[in-house]
Amino acid sequence: MVQLSFPMPDDGRSGGRSAYVTVAEAAEELRCHERTIRRAIDRGALRAGRVRGANAARGSWRIRREDLDAWLYAEPPE
Repeated sequence: MVQLSFPMPDDGRSGGRSAYVTVAEAAEELRCHERTIRRAIDRGALRAGRVRGANAARGSWRIRREDLDAWLYAEPPE
C-alpha cells in the first residue's frame, strides 16, 4: 500500500492554526456537540474529507477551516 501525501500548507495566514480540523476540534471551537458537526457533514451542508486508516479502517473526517467558516456564517434558509 502506498501512502499518499496530505499537504498541510503553512503559509503564515493561519496564525499557527492547522488548515484542517477534526470533528472534535470543530465542535470544541464552535462550542457545540460533535453530533451537530457530523449531521451537517451528512446533510452536505458542511464540506469535509474522509481520511482512511490502514487496512481500510474506519478513518475520520477532516474539515478545512474555510469550509467551517462558510458553514458557520451561511445565510439561513427562508
